[in-house]
Amino acid sequence: MIRMLDDLDRQIVAALIRNGRAPWRLIAAVLGQQERTVARRGNRLLASGAVRVQSFPSPAALAPVDLYMLRVTAAPSSVTAVGTWLAERPETHWICALSGASECIVELFLERDAVGPFLYGELAALDGVRDLSLEPIFEYYRTVSGWRPDLLTLEQYEALSPSELPHFATRYAEFGMPRLDEPNRALAELLRANGRITVEELATGLGVSKATASRRLETLIANGAVYVRAVLDPASIGYPVEGLLTVRAQAPALDAAGRYIADLPATRWAANIAGRILVQTATRSLAELRGVMEGIAAHPGVTGVDVSLFAGIFKRSTVAYRDGKLPHTGDEDSKEGKPPVRSRKE
Repeated sequence: MIRMLDDLDRQIVAALIRNGRAPWRLIAAVLGQQERTVARRGNRLLASGAVRVQSFPSPAALAPVDLYMLRVTAAPSSVTAVGTWLAERPETHWICALSGASECIVELFLERDAVGPFLYGELAALDGVRDLSLEPIFEYYRTVSGWRPDLLTLEQYEALSPSELPHFATRYAEFGMPRLDEPNRALAELLRANGRITVEELATGLGVSKATASRRLETLIANGAVYVRAVLDPASIGYPVEGLLTVRAQAPALDAAGRYIADLPATRWAANIAGRILVQTATRSLAELRGVMEGIAAHPGVTGVDVSLFAGIFKRSTVAYRDGKLPHTGDEDSKEGKPPVRSRKE
């Protein structure tokens, strides 16, 4: 069972969700706490693995890819092995097993000519895989960077950082943003190793001035080329019930419903998937989840809401779990404890 943090630790984590690179000084000011108290607790949270600050480049900033949601139906005894195999793939961002059916759901990116080989040359060959479907992500209404658990006020969140612009995730290429060049790829790799790396450390690693490193970093984050995210289990801050909602709405009302859903404190992630809205939620209880669903169902134009609870997590924000647990920073290279996944071709 995941241990729930105390009130101040939960507030610090909420601050990191909004701004993973926020200085302890800023977080302390927003929370009305002493800086040394926040720094001590924040560093302890990071060291314990309760939360980690992960950075990774936008897939579209690296290659001409499209974003998809993949559902993989598998034999119940094979779901864990299939989910673990998927978690090791660099194309995947987030993976969970659902309780409503024997399946994994996956957020991933692929170049168009790689879709067929990935689905039918590799994935379909795994033992236990029974069916699969891939649908395009048309629009993000919320990503986990914009989750706003009701642990802080709206004013506190805004003081930490402006609200995210989720459309950058799906429209990076449309805005004419350039792909990362070699110097910026090097910066992104340093950030991947430590999302809270200091500007001084970045400058040293890149062999440039602090001003240059700071300018590059701010530009990459502002234009959506690089994401900085706090990765955690919502249960640790008091939201143990995670679910995936499927929301159907009349076509003219779809975007308005998506924006409404994105603004709910329970919404961690929401996107238009081939004309439906998929929503990741995190709530304190099933009763709270029911209230969220009833509120969505009552929104104009919404015609139906279904839910399937999470039964297991294999990956969050590019971080692969180990034996169902979020690994500490630097532990990802360990291969121990992975169930073998066999191909039918073997």
